[in-house]
Formats: sequence, C-alpha cells, structure tokens
Amino acid sequence: MLKTSIALLFILPAVAAFAQAPPLPAEPTVTLKAGETPVSGQCLTREELDLNKGLEALKRPTRGAENPDHDDQPRFNPQYFVGQWRIEGVLPESPFGPAGDYTGTETIRHVDGCTYEGTIQANLSGRAYSVKIRMFYDRKARYLVRVEDDSRGFQLVKAGPVGGDAGGYFTHYWDTGAMTYQGKKIHLTGATFVASPVNHRLRMQLAVDDQPSVNYGTTWWRRAGSQP
Repeated sequence: MLKTSIALLFILPAVAAFAQAPPLPAEPTVTLKAGETPVSGQCLTREELDLNKGLEALKRPTRGAENPDHDDQPRFNPQYFVGQWRIEGVLPESPFGPAGDYTGTETIRHVDGCTYEGTIQANLSGRAYSVKIRMFYDRKARYLVRVEDDSRGFQLVKAGPVGGDAGGYFTHYWDTGAMTYQGKKIHLTGATFVASPVNHRLRMQLAVDDQPSVNYGTTWWRRAGSQP
C-alpha cells in the first residue's frame, strides 16, 4: 500500500500536467492551388509539387474525402523512377524463359516534361538480355505508359491508370494486351506498387494462349545504395 501511494505521488502530477498542456495548433487544410506553372526538369507543376510538399509536412493525419474540410490527395510524381535500381525476384517457367532467379539493374533518366527513358540489364536463369524503356505519364488523366523493347525479340506496352491514397502510396495498374511470342499468344497484367522512396514491387499475372491467367511472380526494385 505504501509503495502504491508513493507511485501515485509521481504519476498524478504528470497526468495533471499533460491534461493542462495546450492543444497543438490546428493545421490548415492542404489543397491544390490554382495554376499550371511548369518547373524545369519536372513532370509535375509547381502547384502539384507544393501540394505534395504540404502534405508531407503535416503533423496531423490527412483528412479523407468524407471530411468536409478534406485534404487533396497527393499527386504521383514519375520523377520517383529516375535513378538506378537493383532488381531481384523469382519467375516461373513461361514462353519468356525457364523458371529461376531474375536479377538485374534498371537505370531511368528524365528526358523532357513527363517523358522518361532508360535501360535494364537483366539475367533470368543464367541467360542475359537487355531492355530499352520509354515512359510517358499523363498527369491530368493519371495514366502511365511504359514501353519495353526486349532484346529477346518482343515489345511490351504496360499501360494503365495510377491510383493513390491520402497516405502517399501509389499503384500503377497495367495491361499489355495480347501479343505473340515463340508461337504463343501471351497476355500480361500486373500492378506496380510504390512501397517507399527506396523500393517498389511488381506483381504479374500471365495468360498463355486460351488458358486462364496465373501468377507470374513478384519482383522487387530497390534503389541502388539503399539497404535491402
């Protein structure tokens, strides 16, 4: 009983002080300002970049659309992809090659406006190949097209919308449409999930001929120099 009383002598004043502490100042709603001011070397406008910066600086949770004073959602910035990435994953057997480890390096650079290009040097089950990449982003429609010219003799056009949430997570939902390779009709779909500033994840589904789509593996892109 004595120990309990002594403990209360220390706890109660701390609780009282916390209860009397002034509330944190209210942070204003973060919204997209009017205007379309271009920024050199960027896809997004000054207004879109300022919106993202304001949301990242918040010390309170973002307010969703159900709130009358809701914050605007952040805008996806394809500048995210610029730089060098380490690729790793495991792919099942397919017309593209035997099952096995998939590794490589991707390098992306900004060309102009919302256009980007780059290359992949990859290895699948001990077989090396390369990919030339072009990316085009429609920031108003939030639609991304990634064209991959593969040295194995085919082209993939991964096109689809980019969805996001108030937390700043984005996913590119893409579809290649049907193509023919090695005498097979191939159709790839997938989702590229931007998990953090230093990694994104690619999940794929593959349909061959008239068979239903099956899992075609998960691969990770990790920014060069970051910890795994």
